[in-house]
Amino acid sequence: MIVGPRRHGVVRHAVACAATLGGPVVTARDVAELRETIIPDAERIHIHFTDRLFGDTATLGADEFVAFASASDRPVSTTLHDVPQPSDGRAFAMRVEAYRRVIDAADGVVVSSDHERTLLSEHSDRRGIDVIPLAIDRSPTPTGDRPPVRAVVGVLGFIYPGKGHAEVIEALGSLDADLGLLALGAVADGHEDMVADLATRAAGVDVAFETTGFVPDSALQAALRSVAVPVAYHRHLSASASINTWIEAGRRPLVPRNRYTAEIEANSPGVLWLHGDSLDDLRGAVAAAAAEPELTWLADDVVVYPTSAQVGELYRARFDAWSRR
Repeated sequence: MIVGPRRHGVVRHAVACAATLGGPVVTARDVAELRETIIPDAERIHIHFTDRLFGDTATLGADEFVAFASASDRPVSTTLHDVPQPSDGRAFAMRVEAYRRVIDAADGVVVSSDHERTLLSEHSDRRGIDVIPLAIDRSPTPTGDRPPVRAVVGVLGFIYPGKGHAEVIEALGSLDADLGLLALGAVADGHEDMVADLATRAAGVDVAFETTGFVPDSALQAALRSVAVPVAYHRHLSASASINTWIEAGRRPLVPRNRYTAEIEANSPGVLWLHGDSLDDLRGAVAAAAAEPELTWLADDVVVYPTSAQVGELYRARFDAWSRR
């Protein structure tokens, strides 16, 4: 079961997972539409949940999930996304309680990283939470002449506070390299003023700044292959489709080393350019990447894990195990 607009990262991931599994799929633009939807016959109902898609607040989102699970005549399991972490600020406590309620109401729980499972273990005593990583379906790295490269650092994903755009501008402002910033993605709802703010920041340090708005799938790979340096400097990740999308395009993005990014690198050695999490570390990594652009592309012998097919197998095995309990 999938709730939310089709452009949302969680929805896109859920749709891709469903495609590997087969079987009936229920999609709804919001919970109001979900309430009016007839659920087809199936042994269980599996819901991809993030509080922001289920309610205006985390509490309301949990209310919707718990009410649905309680009224269901079948087991209801869930994949949790955007799990709470201290960087949520004032919303943290509310989100912790909301996710605890969802976990307690679910017949089975999946998250997308060991990092997320560790975060949840700090706030819930639920055991048996399973990890199924986000899929990576790598395209072949271009051989011979690379696609035309723009002298920009690319940051992929919705524009919102903490995504890393401001830090990249600051790093580029003190770097002896003629690189601008290209923000590949639309502005997140409620943060429309950020584009003007970033433009002002960039002009203040003489860094070129450009936004693309939403990039359709048909143009995304070419866009990701066109930038000189791919960067993902969002340091408060729990799981990241943006990082995986860079990898799928054959790029090796620059990312700060933390529990989550180290996990990706352990699963798929060679897919990330890991650096420290300070601004100086970012600045040094960008300078090194600009000097050796070949290192921002995946080597031919890099093997990624898991692929979409492997994710489908992991979900089938998990559903079977839950059914045998």
